[in-house]
Amino acid sequence: MQPENTEKIDVTGFDFTGSMNLLVNDIIKTHPSFDHIILKNILIAMSSSNGSKNGVVAKLRPMRFEGGSKIKKLRGIEYAAPAVNINGNNILYIVYFHLPRFQNHGNHKNKLATVLHELYHISPQFNGDVRRFSGKNYAHGSSRKKYDDIIDRYTDEYINKTSHPELGMFLRYKYSELKRKYGAIFGDVIRIPRSKPVVSFNLLS
Repeated sequence: MQPENTEKIDVTGFDFTGSMNLLVNDIIKTHPSFDHIILKNILIAMSSSNGSKNGVVAKLRPMRFEGGSKIKKLRGIEYAAPAVNINGNNILYIVYFHLPRFQNHGNHKNKLATVLHELYHISPQFNGDVRRFSGKNYAHGSSRKKYDDIIDRYTDEYINKTSHPELGMFLRYKYSELKRKYGAIFGDVIRIPRSKPVVSFNLLS
């Protein structure tokens, strides 16, 4: 029996971020290495990219500083982490997917691995900070190859374990194919939130 197509579509086109939310939710429920993630506290967003094949295809934006702190001092100045609240939920992470580049890079498994790659950057404490490895390269550890090998293994495990492979069906299409199939491609968009200097009330008095 063919899996039911549950891609988020309606008469206006294809809901990319809605479909990605369904996929991420299934990853969280299926693979134990991602079960610390709370979907309501992350935001899946899309942003535009040029037609070049080279460049960033996706990125994670943590909403807190190291250790989940809301304040960071840099060169004697305190900065406050940005605050984003959606439907009463504090957003701790934003995952951006750059279209059309993300949809055009590699095959289905490559794109799925990219999704897991970004999710794995989320701290196991789910405190708004990234997962930190020891050493200077705290984002990927001492070896990028080892990080990629972990993601490759987790991707295969997810593919073999998921009960809902149809949720990743949209990753099989190139951007032009997806647009031709459904028309407009839409989804949630948000500018990258920036930290701001903390204003001292003493300076205002």
